[in-house]
Amino acid sequence: MVSISPELIEDQVNEILAKHKNEILRLRYNFEFEPIFDELCGLLPNANPEDIRKELDMRILLLLGLNQVVTRFPPEPNGILHIGHAKAINIDFGTANAKGGITYLRLDDTNPEAEDERYVNEIIEMVKWLGFTPCKITHSSDYFDQLYEWAYVLINKGLAYVCHQGIEEMRGFDPPPSPWRDRPIEESIKLFEAMKNGAFNEGEATLRLKLTMEDSKQDPVAFRIKFLPHHRTKDKWCIYPTYDYTHCLCDSIEKVTHSLCTKEFQTRRSSYYWLCNSLDVYCPTQWEFSRLNLSYTVVSKRKLLKLIQSGVVSDWDDPRLFTLTALRRRGIPPEVINKFVESLGCYCCSNFN
Repeated sequence: MVSISPELIEDQVNEILAKHKNEILRLRYNFEFEPIFDELCGLLPNANPEDIRKELDMRILLLLGLNQVVTRFPPEPNGILHIGHAKAINIDFGTANAKGGITYLRLDDTNPEAEDERYVNEIIEMVKWLGFTPCKITHSSDYFDQLYEWAYVLINKGLAYVCHQGIEEMRGFDPPPSPWRDRPIEESIKLFEAMKNGAFNEGEATLRLKLTMEDSKQDPVAFRIKFLPHHRTKDKWCIYPTYDYTHCLCDSIEKVTHSLCTKEFQTRRSSYYWLCNSLDVYCPTQWEFSRLNLSYTVVSKRKLLKLIQSGVVSDWDDPRLFTLTALRRRGIPPEVINKFVESLGCYCCSNFN
């Protein structure tokens, strides 16, 4: 085998980077470097690809400096933010601010059944009230078209399939694999298109991801049918992506570097990485921290909504609650809330107060 010297690899890498220098400096780490790596491997067929990768990464770092830290705060607009969200906001924005980075405020609006424009506006208002300014306000629905196209990519790779199991059949400990798991690719493509065109009723079909089967784990649902108008896209869609499918790909689109989430999402980390890698797209790193749990009160948005609907409390800003609007109504300054959640630190063990 012909030996390729490090000097030759260095010269070739520098030559290729020089050709694309202006575009790289313009796009920085949003530039697609994989085609350059592939070109270098073609020009240096006898070189170790790992040596090429190391040299390329080092030269990119020398050219651009350290990558900018990018985080996101991605609440679902199905209720008002509470004090637990204040902790997440401080961690998301604080991590980026400490490194001179940026933070997106992304409204995770993938469930038209529970979301409302009122909640969108109040979430934006509360983030600003706490003293944080996002670099951009985005919505998961901004990327519905791209998420839909990627679903076809997964089906064509044999990594997703249309399934007709009901919710109850998917539940339980160690349920058997779906009987439609090995459905032919062409059949899943036709059925997924039929799902999008409204040929099935709600619950009759889902698109599921064909992960490596593990004990007591099921293939997650990527798309489900909901005949409900979306507060932004209106009646354009009758299929909606799930959280498991959406959040990692939106992170990838927005070039998030640190995907920070509470610890209950730790079990979903493997599917997060699997999905990005299966589509050959940029894959952020997921980090988990403990959620804030308060004793002798209720902070769950689902439970709070029940209290409001039953008339136990007047609204989301009822002074007895620990929503941010309620705390503001009680006269508690945002600086006090920020100081409180900062004092808890950022750990994996649970915070009980």
